[in-house]
Amino acid sequence: MSSYRFAMRTLLALWLSVSALLAQFAVGTRDVAWPNTTGQGTASLTARVYYPAATAGSGAPLLPRSGGWPVLVFLHGFATSGTLYTAFGQAFAARGFAVVVSTTTTFDNQGQEYDGRALYPAVLAANLTGPFAGGFDVQRIALAGHSMGGGNVANVFANNPGYRCGFAVAPVEPRPGNAARVVAPVAIVAGQGDAIAPWQTFAQPYYQGLTAVDGVRSLYLMNGDASHTNLAGLFVSGGAGAQVFARVVDVGVGWCQHWLGLSPQGLEQALGPAARAEPRLVSLSSAVTAPQVWLAGPLALGTSVRTSVAAEPGLAGVVAALAPGQPTATPFGWFRLDAGTAYVALVGSAGSEVRFDGQTVVPAAPGFLGLGLWLQAFGTGAGGALRLGNAVGVVVGS
Repeated sequence: MSSYRFAMRTLLALWLSVSALLAQFAVGTRDVAWPNTTGQGTASLTARVYYPAATAGSGAPLLPRSGGWPVLVFLHGFATSGTLYTAFGQAFAARGFAVVVSTTTTFDNQGQEYDGRALYPAVLAANLTGPFAGGFDVQRIALAGHSMGGGNVANVFANNPGYRCGFAVAPVEPRPGNAARVVAPVAIVAGQGDAIAPWQTFAQPYYQGLTAVDGVRSLYLMNGDASHTNLAGLFVSGGAGAQVFARVVDVGVGWCQHWLGLSPQGLEQALGPAARAEPRLVSLSSAVTAPQVWLAGPLALGTSVRTSVAAEPGLAGVVAALAPGQPTATPFGWFRLDAGTAYVALVGSAGSEVRFDGQTVVPAAPGFLGLGLWLQAFGTGAGGALRLGNAVGVVVGS
């Protein structure tokens, strides 16, 4: 089999997987108590797991998915319990995640940090036997948290056992020095209506402290309608609170879909014009170490699709190829495309919104149907250095 045919089969499998993740699923729940094998934290890691299911309800069978479902581990706030975060678990599970909502601690910040670390190997073990055997995609595990749990996202990442990205909702600030040790990409959402963890005191210095992140860090700040509780879906019955939480879910799902390699469109809801169109948005701050490419929508015959690159102000663009390549080290980072078919598809400048936008045009010719296309970002990173960034594969539909 040629390398091109193998690449096409891989891309088509990914496309089908992404298409499935765009659906809304019935949600099952199951309470678990996994042993803590790390020697630190709570001996029994109790949690409520929300997951895509064939039918909704407690104990419903996990809906099968080839390779398992991406996992989001969630850490709750101070003086609460994970059982209160039903809306959060339901929302993310309906969008294609297995959500492990920890219930181990109520007032113990340090204990929750230890449990957050321990939940990573616990998820790996749960994927081997029991009701979730083979149901988790253990190559794609993210960490999220609210309030105390949001601060503990960075505390866990300071000694990261393997989580690929983080999402902090109305967080308190991590312990001194820990934000600067975080390498994984982290998105923070906060609100001007938060009187419990005011964003200027907690979220802003948290974001500013993430100086070692390899990729992108962001701070999505909403107006006074966004409170400490409704940002996480707590005590929301409708109205503005429900709309605030819906936006938080869109940002978090998009962020995780991108960094877990689930969708070439994920960053649209977290960093793109769709994210900025939110009427309650006050500011969207981001800092880019490695440029990131995403598309505003699927490629189809006879269409033009906005293709965006997150990059610091300066040069930015996209290299395209008909197949991926063996990763090759360059002075600008890893080049991940097939050198024989690669070409510069887009080039321009990122501006004050830390983004460059171009257009990927697909002719209406039937011969382009099913064509695979791989894209890799390049652009200005932190410190003004030119960097190669992520690579994504897309397929042209009808």
